[in-house]
Amino acid sequence: MMRTSMHKWSSRVMVSVVVGVVAGALGSPCAHAGEIKIGYVNVEKIFQDYNHTKAVKADLEKRAKQKDGEYDARVTELKKLKGDMELLNDQAREAKQREYDQKTDDLQRFKANATRELSREQQKVTGAILSEIEQRITEYAKANGFALVLNSRALIYAQDVYDISDEVLKALNTPRTAKGEVR
Repeated sequence: MMRTSMHKWSSRVMVSVVVGVVAGALGSPCAHAGEIKIGYVNVEKIFQDYNHTKAVKADLEKRAKQKDGEYDARVTELKKLKGDMELLNDQAREAKQREYDQKTDDLQRFKANATRELSREQQKVTGAILSEIEQRITEYAKANGFALVLNSRALIYAQDVYDISDEVLKALNTPRTAKGEVR
């Protein structure tokens, strides 16, 4: 929590410094030769509304449901085994109890491994998607003559007119050819 707070604070300080430098440049005689184009993006909004994100999320949810189904089947098997144990004599019940204990341990390991596996996969794809978004923001900024594009999370205030999130999202959701050209 403290680290996140410090990160937000340091990001805002950095943005303030950058904006101050840009504002200073705007006031200088050299800056008036050409207008400096500045924009900002809401990366969270772009991430949530990006078609690739939605597809990956649906795939992860499908895999999670499959794992839940496997888990439920194992729980049902354990319940049946527990019910069968009640009908056995003491010696046979002891053998079944060891089997039950082993299957219970296996079930707990299965759940932990499934959760860990899905979490790792989610982190991996989230990182890849965010990198792709950053790359496309950079491409969009360069193609459209932006000198500076900021993340809205680091801003305290900005006018909506400088928000280019929708344009970047449109570019992201536009299919590209294998060479990276827009179709």
